[in-house]
Amino acid sequence: MASTTSPRWTPLPDGFGDLLRQARRRVDLTRKQLAAEAGVSPSCLQALEQSRRPPSASMADRLCEVLRLDPWEAAVVQAAAVDEQALRTRAGTRHVQKRRPRSLSPTRAITVPTPLDTCR
Repeated sequence: MASTTSPRWTPLPDGFGDLLRQARRRVDLTRKQLAAEAGVSPSCLQALEQSRRPPSASMADRLCEVLRLDPWEAAVVQAAAVDEQALRTRAGTRHVQKRRPRSLSPTRAITVPTPLDTCR
């Protein structure tokens, strides 16, 4: 299933994150090493590999260069790239993280000591 991230960009292609992860492992780099070489944060790279965030155009270029992607893989990464301004706006990245469902009970159980408990 395609990733649903933000209304600011189209869904990522199926397998986008897997493609990046496999390419990173093929060149024998850790996430931290690739992040340093590509000039992005490790958390950003993790979001890319989990298909939660698309790359910017310049980031896609750097990733293609560092990962030495073949023409087909590079085309997939470039096609997923979005305008850098869409990534910089708060509204563009707000819906990336999956939200945890709220608990059904808005109140928590509170234990109140009874008079018998305090007398002992």
